[in-house]
Amino acid sequence: MPSGCHGWLARFPPGHFAFVMATGIVSLAAHLQEVPLVPVALFALSLVAYPALLAITLARLMRHPSALLRDLADHAVGPGFLTMVAATGVLGAQFASLTPFRGIALVLWLWAILLWVALLYGFILAATLASPKPPIERGLSGAWLLVTVSTEALCVLGTSVADLLPRPEVGFFACVCLFLLGGMFYTVLIVLILYRWLFLEMTPAMLAPPYWINMGAVAIATLAGADLLLYAQGHPGALGFQPFITALTTGFWATATWWVPLLALLTAWRHAAGRIPLAYDPQYWSMVFPLGMYTAATATFARVAGHDFLLLVPQLFVWVALVAWLAAFVGLLLRAAQVAVAARR
Repeated sequence: MPSGCHGWLARFPPGHFAFVMATGIVSLAAHLQEVPLVPVALFALSLVAYPALLAITLARLMRHPSALLRDLADHAVGPGFLTMVAATGVLGAQFASLTPFRGIALVLWLWAILLWVALLYGFILAATLASPKPPIERGLSGAWLLVTVSTEALCVLGTSVADLLPRPEVGFFACVCLFLLGGMFYTVLIVLILYRWLFLEMTPAMLAPPYWINMGAVAIATLAGADLLLYAQGHPGALGFQPFITALTTGFWATATWWVPLLALLTAWRHAAGRIPLAYDPQYWSMVFPLGMYTAATATFARVAGHDFLLLVPQLFVWVALVAWLAAFVGLLLRAAQVAVAARR
């Protein structure tokens, strides 16, 4: 293999699984809104992208283990590994919702749990023991909220496959614990992020797309809570504190909704006042994912809570998410074309 290819593999960013996260959740959001063709087309794309990215990651682990472990211990880069967990969970949710192959969804859930244990504990341990440590303005970003996203993704997929387990009540209990754990992670991390925003300098370049996960993380918590409530409706007695979960889920949805206009205004300021060009960046998938997740979460929450007046929100937002996905995908294709042309010269 040429040395140039070795170098590319050694530097491959772990956050590229955000493409599968974004593509998968937009597929599910379109499915919930009964948009024709889009769910299956995006599912097919996920089926190609996920194994390709997994193969690249495994190749990097085999050929450049020190570079991979160094990235895992990096405060700024390490959280990106958790996109593997979330992408696995979203792909499993697509299998559960769009196909009859729920057994594959169960296998993906078990695989996602293994990834979550290895990567989350690995990152937290490495970041804790790292020395020296970066200042908060360099080490902390919205990507840290992938801790919440990955945890809630296990809950979302788990509720759809719990009935396939020998002891469904054990799987459902694990999902409730994951839902609450993800909420705890969000509470801690969002306080740190708001401290960084409000009391330390924020330049346009610093307000990168991963900060949209401020909304995406609490949106997936909303979806997880709504899925727990849907499961409880079909299994009376499964959830002993249903009013508490309902109140918590409502609070998560309200928080996600609060973030949307603020993030939109800051993004507009970043590109207008900061003159940051609208060139393709893989980080933009971290903006697409929250938009798709907010759509899916709102649709599911409205259904389980009986709030029909909220259904207009996902009916509009699904098109916002689709346009955002299409813009990012076109940018990806153009970047790939540029790289191909440059390689021929």
